[in-house]
Amino acid sequence: MKTDPAVPMTKCAFDDQETRLTFGRTRRRALINLWVRAGGWIGLLIVARTVETDAQLIEGAASFLLIPTAFLLAGPAKKLRWLRTVEAVLRSCPWQYCVVAREQGVPVNSGAGVRVQLDAHTAEEPRSATMAARTWRIRRPKPGRLEKAAWFAGDLDRGGVIAMSGGHVLGTVQRP
Repeated sequence: MKTDPAVPMTKCAFDDQETRLTFGRTRRRALINLWVRAGGWIGLLIVARTVETDAQLIEGAASFLLIPTAFLLAGPAKKLRWLRTVEAVLRSCPWQYCVVAREQGVPVNSGAGVRVQLDAHTAEEPRSATMAARTWRIRRPKPGRLEKAAWFAGDLDRGGVIAMSGGHVLGTVQRP
């Protein structure tokens, strides 16, 4: 039976080798995706501006596809912006064990309502206030995924990053 990796005892979460590799892999994938989409958009722009034929079918199709293709650039750009937020938290806070509990019936406008409880937290204040959990793509992640989070980096009062054991980032949590 496979055991969960222990929380690294480093000054910040980004010092953990597995976390850094996972973050780098995700960032690299988003950058490649953005560059490929931008290259396609620039290619369409070049075709629309320079190619001249008698039927003008190619230039017309390229011009028509320029606007929808520009909207495809928003996805990877949004992911890179989200990753910048995750990186800032990971560089400033260490990993800690936590339990994530989904709040049923609690409306949260900007994500799924969850409460984070740290293992080392005192009994007087067992959990955080309700926070909004989200990923770069989904504002309301599936309920089962959030409960798998076992590591937390951040501040319980403001929010942070929740991840599966090993530093595989699931999402960010923040006060609504």
